[in-house]
Amino acid sequence: MEICDRLFQLRKKEGLSQEELASRLHVTRQAVSRWEQGITVPSVDTLQRIASVFRRPVDELLGNPAGYCQSCGMELRREEEQGTEEDGTLCADYCIHCYQRGRFTGALTMEEQAEENLRSLAQWNRAHGLSLTEEEARKQLLAFLATLNRWRQE
Repeated sequence: MEICDRLFQLRKKEGLSQEELASRLHVTRQAVSRWEQGITVPSVDTLQRIASVFRRPVDELLGNPAGYCQSCGMELRREEEQGTEEDGTLCADYCIHCYQRGRFTGALTMEEQAEENLRSLAQWNRAHGLSLTEEEARKQLLAFLATLNRWRQE
């Protein structure tokens, strides 16, 4: 999906007119129209303001995934995959499997999280074109998990 399509969809989802979005971004309605038609692309500074208005990372606007769950490492591509805060709002840092209603739902240690991830070893190997043994996968998972926010303190 192109940035022009993403901008249009986000604007519609928020219930904003081109004029309203333009006002929030301090640009003209014509600028918003040109972006949505794919005639021009917003500048980097404007992309940052757009990301702020829609509460989305710039990477997502550009078509890159929003990131990884900072607990299990699952790639977060859609809102349905995001966990929720205590008030029910979406959490951009954790997936629905790890974080619901502002609390972690599963593993208590990084090692337990690695074991949960290892249950999908065959799928992991296929997705990454690998044929790791369980021990090799465990070692790589532990190294990767140690870089995620939830486990950095350990």
